[in-house]
Amino acid sequence: MIIVLAKAIAKDDDAKNEIIEFSKDLIENSKSEEGNIDYNLYEDTSDNSLMFVEKWESLEILQKHMKTDHFLKFGQNIGDLLSTDLVIDVFNSEKLEF
Repeated sequence: MIIVLAKAIAKDDDAKNEIIEFSKDLIENSKSEEGNIDYNLYEDTSDNSLMFVEKWESLEILQKHMKTDHFLKFGQNIGDLLSTDLVIDVFNSEKLEF
């Protein structure tokens, strides 16, 4: 399983609310994609940023997701609403052996 954490920092509260509104379509469509395990959005109470938490069956499926119309449309819609680029971290969820 692949876990994605994507942090969005909005320019202001109005922009944050617009990002949340745009994310509804993204989340709904992403959850219906084959290979999606979970896809949600959370608000950080300490810095008012937004965090997308995604779970995918594989890296290949995640890469297919990143080419979907709803993913690309979301990126276009929020570009001017962010104060900085999205910070995206991708993790392989396999437990490391020590």
